[in-house]
Amino acid sequence: MNAFSNNRAAGKIVSGVIVALVLVGTLFVSSIADVSRGEGILADLFIGFVGAIIAIQLIPGLVLFGAMVKGVCSLFRKEKELQVETPESE
Repeated sequence: MNAFSNNRAAGKIVSGVIVALVLVGTLFVSSIADVSRGEGILADLFIGFVGAIIAIQLIPGLVLFGAMVKGVCSLFRKEKELQVETPESE
C-alpha cells in the first residue's frame, strides 16, 4: 500500500511540473511577440539574407526541372520511335 501512495504522489508531482512548464512556455511564447516589431536594420538584413538564399537556390532548381522535363520528353520520343519502327519490321 505504501508503494501505491508513493506512485500516486509522484504522479501528482509530475502532473504539476508538466502544467507549470506548459504555463511558463505559454507566457514565454506570448512575450516573444513584444520583443521586436521588425523595425531594425538587422531584421532587414535577415530578410535580405533569406531572400538571397532563396534566389541562389532557384538556379539549381530550374536546372533540375529542365533536366526532368528533358528526360520526360525523351521517354515520349523513344515511344514514338518504337511505334514507327514496329510496322516497318513486319
